[in-house]
Amino acid sequence: MFLEGVRVVDIGSYVAGPAAATIMSDFGADVVKVEPLDGDPYRRLLGILTTEYPNFFWDLDSRNKKSLAIDVTSEDGRNALEKLIGEADIVVTNYRPDLLARLRLTYDDVEAINPKIIYGQVNSFGLEGPDADRTGFDATAYWARSGLMDYVRGAGAEPAVSAPGLGDHPTSVSLFGGIMGALYRREKTGQGAHVHTSLLANGAWGHSMIIQGALVGFDTTQMRTPEDVKMIPLATTYRTADDRVLLMCILNPDKEWAGFMRALDAPDLASDPRFADTPTRMMNGAALYDALEATFRTRTAAEWCERLDAEKITYQLTQTLSEVVNDEQMHANDILTPMSEGKQLYAHVVNSPLWIADDEKRLPVAAPEIGQHTTEVLKDLGFESAAIERLVATGVAKQADIDD
Repeated sequence: MFLEGVRVVDIGSYVAGPAAATIMSDFGADVVKVEPLDGDPYRRLLGILTTEYPNFFWDLDSRNKKSLAIDVTSEDGRNALEKLIGEADIVVTNYRPDLLARLRLTYDDVEAINPKIIYGQVNSFGLEGPDADRTGFDATAYWARSGLMDYVRGAGAEPAVSAPGLGDHPTSVSLFGGIMGALYRREKTGQGAHVHTSLLANGAWGHSMIIQGALVGFDTTQMRTPEDVKMIPLATTYRTADDRVLLMCILNPDKEWAGFMRALDAPDLASDPRFADTPTRMMNGAALYDALEATFRTRTAAEWCERLDAEKITYQLTQTLSEVVNDEQMHANDILTPMSEGKQLYAHVVNSPLWIADDEKRLPVAAPEIGQHTTEVLKDLGFESAAIERLVATGVAKQADIDD
C-alpha cells in the first residue's frame, strides 16, 4: 500500500473532507479522526432517514480510521492536537473558514506547528468572495448553486433533490488528487502546501460542458418543452413492454446505425428515407423518436438487452438499487469490496474509485466508536497512562468502551 506510513489527521465533519481521508486510508495511510466528545455529527445523519439499520453512512466514510475524541478548545486538548499535527504528514479539514479561524486551525496556524504539513481543505463556496463562510452541503453548493439541479429536470418538472453525498464524494476525489500532487511536490522540494477545493467548484466542473456553452450564450433551459426528449432520439430514454427504462446513447450513429436496425428488427424503419443518414435523422428527429418509442414498447427489457448486446449497441438498462448491489460487474471490479469481519453486519462496502496496478488496498475495517482509539493515539504521542487517565477523568478526552 503506497501510503503506508503516511500520517493523516482528519479534522472535519460529514463527508467531503473526511471522505478524502478515507481514500487515503484505503491505500494504507494511518488516519486519526479527531472528534468532539459527542462525536462527528455525521454519525447522527442517518437517523433523519431511518433508525432500523446499522449506521451505513458513517461506516462508509469512516472505515479504517482511529477515533480520537477530545475537546480541542481546552488547553490540554489543544496541546494534544498540536502534538498530533506536529507528527502528521497531512491535515484534512472541511470546517468553514471562520470556524477554523476561531479554532486556530487555519493553514497558517497549522503550518506554524508543522512547516512541512500538507493541508487539504474543502469548503462549500470557495475561500474568497461574500459566501466564503456560508454554511453549505453538497445539495446546496454542488447541486443547486452550480445549476445542475435546474438543468437535469424535465421540461416543466420540479427540480429533484440530490442523492445523499452525490457531490461530496466526487469532491473528495478532487481533494485527494490535490493532496497527492502536493505530497509529490514535497518529495521534490521539501515544502508543505495548502491544497483547497470547494463543493461549488466541483459542481461547476461536473456541469462544465453546459456552463461553458452558457458563457457563449448557448442557454436553452428556459425554452424547454416536453417535446425536447425527441430532439436527440438516439440519446434518450425509452420504456419497454415491462415498463423498464432503457437509456440509448448512440453518439456515433454512422458506426452503430446498421447494427441498431438489426437489433430492432424493424425493416420498415431501416429503409425509411427520412432516416437514411445522420443529417436526415436529425431533420426528422421527432418522427424517429415516435417510431422508436413504439418499437421499444413491443419487447421486454430482457429481450432488448439481449438483442442490443448482440449488436454491441451503446445503451444501458436503468438499474434499481437491488440490481446495483448484485451487479456482477460491480463485484468483479472491486467496486463493491469485501469488508473484514466486524460489527457492521454487512459483507461489502463501496470502494474508493481509484486503483493502482500491482499495489493493494487495505481490507476495509469497520468505522470506530466515539473515542475508540483515544488512549492508543495519545500513548503514541508520548502521553503517560496517568496523564491520559486525567484527560479522560476531567472530560477533556473520551475513551470508548468497545465492549458496550
